Amino acid sequence: MIKSYYRKLFFATLALHMYSSASHSIRAQEKPSTVYAEKGYLTFDQKPLGSLDKPLVLRTFVPTGGVSHKDVLPNHSQGSTSPKYSAGSGKESTKEYEPIDGVPATIAVNLGKTLSYVWDTTECRLLYAWADGFLDMKNYWGDRKGGRRKGFGYVPKLYGFVFYKAQGIHPLQINGKSIAKLGAPKYLGYSLGKDRLPTYDFKADRHIVSLKIAPGPSTQTLRLDFTSTAKENLHFTSPNTQVEEIKKSPGRLSIVIRPNAGERISSEEQKVVIKKPTQEIGEKLYTTLGCIACHSLDGGKNHGPTLQGVYGAKREFLSAKSLTVDEAYLRESIEKPMAKTVKGYLTGMMPPYQLQEAEYDSLILFIKSVR
Repeated sequence: MIKSYYRKLFFATLALHMYSSASHSIRAQEKPSTVYAEKGYLTFDQKPLGSLDKPLVLRTFVPTGGVSHKDVLPNHSQGSTSPKYSAGSGKESTKEYEPIDGVPATIAVNLGKTLSYVWDTTECRLLYAWADGFLDMKNYWGDRKGGRRKGFGYVPKLYGFVFYKAQGIHPLQINGKSIAKLGAPKYLGYSLGKDRLPTYDFKADRHIVSLKIAPGPSTQTLRLDFTSTAKENLHFTSPNTQVEEIKKSPGRLSIVIRPNAGERISSEEQKVVIKKPTQEIGEKLYTTLGCIACHSLDGGKNHGPTLQGVYGAKREFLSAKSLTVDEAYLRESIEKPMAKTVKGYLTGMMPPYQLQEAEYDSLILFIKSVR
């Protein structure tokens, strides 16, 4: 829970109460089976999506996504538990509410299935990025059938495949010093370019910086273009994250960042469980999980080794004994890619993947089939 939005929570609760009261009076005059959606009052899409041509820019609450409060969210405060209260008895319960897992006043951007990301206006940094989905707004905007939003824990749910998460202190350095060392940054606003992508402006100490975030050159990569009003030396570094400098000059920095996470999240309460692994599922995962961005199927060299004929082949590593590729090695490479790095490739390029057992097995079946 982010302490800085308690006041917003009060007004949101007040608005919710007024909304609920109004809906009650309307419903009292209608048949019980009549709902807002049938009357046409609710016209929004609970799972809104933009596109590459028309990006969707949404100011909203979002989940923290599991990022570190200490390093990534130092200018947000964490709330405390609070006792539950019964309006009927007027008494507090021995049970307590846990703080809501949400970050207020963020900007969430979606470009269709290609890319979604969240930019935090308090920390003035990218929080996380994902593909294959955006935000399920049902908790926040209300149910289309009933017209009511969730009374507590109403933060929208993220769905899709998360491939990047912020790690460590603020990654942007100005003249060799992280923005985190310059005090709390101040958000100044954003503007939309001809491509309708936002450029964010913020101030860190006396420095004014602009940042534009766009899709990178390949699947599940991001391009970040920084500009400062003065001619400072800009540098970007983040733990466990591969950063490629595209352009650099005084007051300017353009980089591409690659995946450092691998987590599929569903907006539904119940996760679909895959009971039987198949090669077909593995092939689909190869695409949706972003393996396609680094591992070719035709022998071509990319950021990672090709998968063509890899099963049964001999592998040599930077700091481990050579071995013949078997199922155990493939499983380790998917689950713990930092365990062994193939010679000729950079360490840390691939994020660890948290998958179901049948998903691991399906990927292995597919890799074994690539000849």
